[in-house]
Amino acid sequence: MSRENLSWNANRVLFGLSRIGYTPQTAIADIVDNSITNGASNVYINIVKEREDLSDNRKNNIKEYLIIDDGCGMNKQGILSAFELGSDALLYGDASLSKFGLGLKSASFSQGNVLEIISSDGESGDFLKYKVDLNTIKNSYFCTLESLTNEDNEIITQYINGNNGTIIRIADIHQSNHPSPKNTINELQYRLGIIYYYFIDDGLNLSLNGELIEKYDVLFTSEAEKNGNLNEHEWNGKEVCWIKRPTTQTLDIGADPSISASVEVTQLPHPPIHSLDGENVPAQIRKKYKIESGNYGYYVYRNKRLISWAERFDGLIPQDQDFFSFRGRILLDSTADDSFNIDVKKSHLTLSEEARNALSDLSDEYKRKSKKAWQRAGELKTQMLGEEPNRLANDIAADLDLPDILPGESIPSPEEEKEKINREVEIKEKIKEKIKSEAIEQEEKEDLSDDEVSNYVSESSESKDKRIIRTRYIQDNHLWEPYYDDDHGWSVRINKNHRFSKCIYEDNSENLDLQIIYELLLLQMAHAEISMRKQLGFNQDDVEKIILNYRDTISSLLVTMMRSENITLPPIGK
Repeated sequence: MSRENLSWNANRVLFGLSRIGYTPQTAIADIVDNSITNGASNVYINIVKEREDLSDNRKNNIKEYLIIDDGCGMNKQGILSAFELGSDALLYGDASLSKFGLGLKSASFSQGNVLEIISSDGESGDFLKYKVDLNTIKNSYFCTLESLTNEDNEIITQYINGNNGTIIRIADIHQSNHPSPKNTINELQYRLGIIYYYFIDDGLNLSLNGELIEKYDVLFTSEAEKNGNLNEHEWNGKEVCWIKRPTTQTLDIGADPSISASVEVTQLPHPPIHSLDGENVPAQIRKKYKIESGNYGYYVYRNKRLISWAERFDGLIPQDQDFFSFRGRILLDSTADDSFNIDVKKSHLTLSEEARNALSDLSDEYKRKSKKAWQRAGELKTQMLGEEPNRLANDIAADLDLPDILPGESIPSPEEEKEKINREVEIKEKIKEKIKSEAIEQEEKEDLSDDEVSNYVSESSESKDKRIIRTRYIQDNHLWEPYYDDDHGWSVRINKNHRFSKCIYEDNSENLDLQIIYELLLLQMAHAEISMRKQLGFNQDDVEKIILNYRDTISSLLVTMMRSENITLPPIGK
């Protein structure tokens, strides 16, 4: 068998490596990995502007990126090995954050043409500086030994407390639509605390342009510890709760050895339910817990370093708003690399069939609890919003001094008033007998229970402290009807299951003003009916028939309107 050595174009290979999808944030994080692997206690990230007089919002204004650490450092051979493409796997231990030996080079050249390494292991002498400049790389790949500048020495003195440490400088930054300093800094401030959550918790000091990065627990487990396990049937929507406490789970039995991981899941708050706490509170909750479409799913850590952000594993966690509060964390070690097929950037996973099946089985119960809890919170919010305008409307109604007699009416004699009351009692008794003896159909053809029939007749204790009463049913599916109780006199019952009421209460559940006006309008219409009954000179039976016919007609017309395919009544509150 003959062998032919093949040439390679170093410039083209490096160019290709630099285009595998790094952003400034992911590139910098990939380099920070090396600092942590080398035992650094302090890592400093400095983003240096090209022109300090220009705004931080200005694109293409980065001079260089610096990543400085006080780790074990490198001697000459260590630096040369770090520059190699595909460094020897023997250099990486089981707990290493590196995987392919390409990260430093691909990450650096994705941002700039020049990569400098300044390092010392504290044993072999002073700090050494080597550089690779893509502008000079053609067919062969090489680095050059450089002299330390005054700026280099100042950085060593300021940041590296001792004789060992490393400085990575990325210079000659690409100037084609390169993100602004502000954009990169904001993203790093948010993401680094999540990416290195475990390391910061273990004592790593990580700073960005002089500002210390705080750890960020995306699962908010300290709150979950206080609130306990999620009861999806009783959850108030405002607390972080455990769906699954940290547990070791086997994800791939067929692997040798079998693959296990620590899995934990929490349920974050339901922002909309905070609507009654203040206009801006839901937005504040979303911001605090980062609740949005790109942040729910599993956060996967390899050797305690985040490698996949809000991973949904191609549909294992559905793309559905009902899962916005679902937050899971999977903690792997390097033995799971084959089962999870980690890419070069260590930012995307493709599960093996065995691992996917195992994780899918585990997730089914977690998803069920999370979705049911979210939906319950939504229903609870609708109820709360429904009660609030009704309470406010009743507060207003309580202050109304409704006249017993409207202008133009005559005062009835005591005998007439007594006869009227007797008539009303007689009517109520007839209704009561009818409800008890006949099947009553609602708009949705649902029979009333015995309790509901009882509530219709006796109204329940709720009516005793309200002039405006929402009810599930009014005979003949009327939108409203007058109602009398001893405490308030004449009041109004509103059929909340009427199609038009559903438009007000459900489609416009957040429009409290609309609901208040709606209820006060129907209260006055009910009072107007009573006033009409009191008018002298009319046959009371005729008046009663006219009023009932009027209420029946308008209620039916509103149902017809709501059912019409040619009419679309929009949610007025939006």
